[in-house]
Amino acid sequence: MSLDGTPRVLFLIALGFALNFIMGVAGSMFSPESLYQMMCWQIGDTMALMACVLSARYLSDRKMPFPSDGFNVLAIAYGVSFASSSLNAVNEDVMASAALPLVPALCIIGTCSLFPLWLRIATASVGIPFLFIYKNVIQETYHHDNPSNATAYIGLQTLGLLWTYYFYLDNRKTKLA
Repeated sequence: MSLDGTPRVLFLIALGFALNFIMGVAGSMFSPESLYQMMCWQIGDTMALMACVLSARYLSDRKMPFPSDGFNVLAIAYGVSFASSSLNAVNEDVMASAALPLVPALCIIGTCSLFPLWLRIATASVGIPFLFIYKNVIQETYHHDNPSNATAYIGLQTLGLLWTYYFYLDNRKTKLA
């Protein structure tokens, strides 16, 4: 692993997941489907996409190709989420389709041996509310204020922060070894 670039990669992972969390919270404070909400959420999706790709690189450098692939698939899901937002609306059909790559991505990421068991289980479990969102969109019963939406996105954004923490712990342990 090239240790000289690792601190920068970890910094950008932390920045990406932290801004995703912050922009998600900020966007939820604006009226639904307003310009400011959509801008916050698009910036958040972009930052999460970057953090996922860099997380995949970090895990690949650590010789963990399977969870690395999970982060690449999660980046694709964030790209679909980004594409579902225009500047004043969410295309709910496109948004719901992000759940299809997201759920297996989280299950794959949940195999990462850098994470404690509770985080592995939490990682795989966070996909469940996204399945409810998908079901609601397919059945045309979706509402933006449904509690499963907040549960899904807060869970996913919190995972990003937790993953970052364990990447830092791993890097510190690797440096000391």
